[in-house]
This record gives sequence, C-alpha cells and structure tokens, in this order.
Amino acid sequence: MEDTGIPKKLRVVFALADRSIQANGGFRIIAGYSDYLQRNGYDVTLIAPGGKKRIFKPLLNKIKSVFGKSSALPPLNYERPFLEASDVTIKIVPDVGQLAREDFPDADIYIGTWWETVEWIENLPEEAAKCHFVQGYEVFPYLPVERVHDVYSSPIKKLVVSKWLQNKMQERYQATDTVLIENPIAFDQFYGGLREKPTTPRVGFLYSPSTFKNCALAIAAIKRLRSEIPNLEAVSFGSVPPAPEHVLGDGIEYILKPPQSEIPEIYRSCSVWLFTSENEGFGLPLLEAMACGAPVVATRAGAAPELVNASNGALVESDVESVADAAAKIINLSTDDWRVMSNKAVEVARDHDWSSAAAKFEAIIVEAVAAKQKS
Repeated sequence: MEDTGIPKKLRVVFALADRSIQANGGFRIIAGYSDYLQRNGYDVTLIAPGGKKRIFKPLLNKIKSVFGKSSALPPLNYERPFLEASDVTIKIVPDVGQLAREDFPDADIYIGTWWETVEWIENLPEEAAKCHFVQGYEVFPYLPVERVHDVYSSPIKKLVVSKWLQNKMQERYQATDTVLIENPIAFDQFYGGLREKPTTPRVGFLYSPSTFKNCALAIAAIKRLRSEIPNLEAVSFGSVPPAPEHVLGDGIEYILKPPQSEIPEIYRSCSVWLFTSENEGFGLPLLEAMACGAPVVATRAGAAPELVNASNGALVESDVESVADAAAKIINLSTDDWRVMSNKAVEVARDHDWSSAAAKFEAIIVEAVAAKQKS
C-alpha cells in the first residue's frame, strides 16, 4: 500500500445495530475486516447498543410480513462469532436502543454498518473521517423509509459490496462517493479440491424465513425437479427451524445450525446449488457454493449477475419453471461437462480471497482519513 504518512495505529470504530452481532454473513464480513485491521496494527472497536427497543404491534406485524408470518426476530447475541481468537474490542452499551455521542470512543474513522448507525456517527466529531459500509438495501416497510432514503442521499463515503448496490446508490440517490469492494470468502475453508459429479443428483439451498430470500421458490422448484428426476436428493440448512408456511416435506433434508466446519461438506454434496433471493446486498452463499465446486442457479439479486453465468451455472428469472429447468440441465450434464462447470465455479470463488479484499478495505479507510486530515 502506498505510504500516505498516516500512522498505522489508526483508531477504527465500526458502529453496529442492536441485532448485528450474530453469526450471519454480514457480520462475518465485518468481523473479518476488523480482525485483519487489528492484526495489522490498527486499534479496532465494534460498538453496539445492548438494549431492546420497544416494538409496537403494528410495527411487529410489518416486520413479520417481511421475515415470515411466524418468525420471531433473531435473538440478541453478544458473544464473539468469528472473533473468538481476535483482539478486536467489542463494546456493548447496556440498556439503550440507540447510541449517543458520549457512548463512542475517540477514533480517526467511524464506519456505519446499517442506516441508523450512520445517523449516529454523523453526530460525532467533525475532525474524524466517516464511511457507510453498505451490505444491503435497507428499505423495508417496517422501517422509517424517509430516514433511510436520507441516509443514502447523504454525502458520506459509501463502501458497497455489489455492483447492484453501487448502481442503486448512484442512480437513485446521486451518491457520487461510492467504492465497490466485493465481499470475499475464506476460500481455504470451503475449497476441498476439484470434484467429480455426484453419482446421485442432489440439490441444495440456504433456508431463511425472510420473504425476500424467497425460499418458497427453491422449495417449489425442487418439487418440480423431483417429478422429472425421481431419485433427486435435496438438502437445506439454516439458523432457525422452518416456518409453518415453508413446508419442506420429507424429500428435503434440513440441517439446523450446522457447525461452521460442516457447512462446506453440505455444499460439496450437491450437484447444483439454488440461490433464489429477490433482494440481496451480495449473497455470500453464491461464493461459498462455488468454492465447493457446486454450480449455482441464481436469480438476478445481489452479486449474482456479476458472479454467475452459463460457464459456472445459470442466471435465471425468478419463477419456478426457470429455476427448475436450469437446475435439471446442470444435473443432466455429462460427467465431463459437469466437471468443467464445477471447475469454473471454483475459479470465480478463488478470485474473491480475503487478503485482496481486506487490503483494499484498509487502503480505502486510510485514504478517507488522509483526505479528512487535508480538508
């Protein structure tokens, strides 16, 4: 990295919402960048409020309409997922639902990770640099949408994880200061060598009760596939039990909260992986499945348009026929053609390694601090 004259011991604070410290894809990325910076001489703190906000019934109904009628909100979890062996500081401010200026430690740069956290950091000292790390499009009916729009329209530098998000910020909100930094994966964790086509066809998908994840489409596509491929096996995993409206049926093996060490084997057992989201910031399962050599059938959400093509899977419209037909075509490939497609999927994942992405993230925040100090 170019020498900017900025000392390495920068103080970096990530502001998290009250439900952000969980073992999910978004926090995995934040944790990875935090640990990388800490190990490379930065002083990194993750800060979050520790109190629950009162949720009134009308608002709760709106939340259920998005996350599934029977789903509860994710439980608060203030352990250290993905940071168990890290020296990163996690500061939980008890008994509050939002953070005030006095809650934050002094820092050279503050990074908001959710629309509301950007509102918090905007009120912090003017001399500090500020960025918005955008991992998803957070316009949901249960939120104060106008405030979300105002955050996206603010001139704060935005670090976005997909071209789709960058286009959204630039075209709808005229955000000119945006930087694209695609999410990486721990390739070594998922890659287990080049694969052969499974002898028994098997399809998989990641389960979530959230309606915008559109698992109902994956379930319906598997049902259609099974009518054409009677010996088809199916597998899914997730962090919560399936909601009553998502009847998986006897033909889909469901694995609840598998250990992280076992997730690659789930991907690797599949002939094809389904990604059926309607709305995603990025979609880490795309890369995870590819790293495990599973071709992916994906709808046009998140980073799928940049990652998935006919050489490594299929990019399809969001309907049962398109998803099922594309999956059947991959399953019915010859052994040699399937192997070629699997290897192409691995190549895409290999290009999204942690070291390159983390170095880019580091360069961006150093540049932001330098620019602030010159202003």
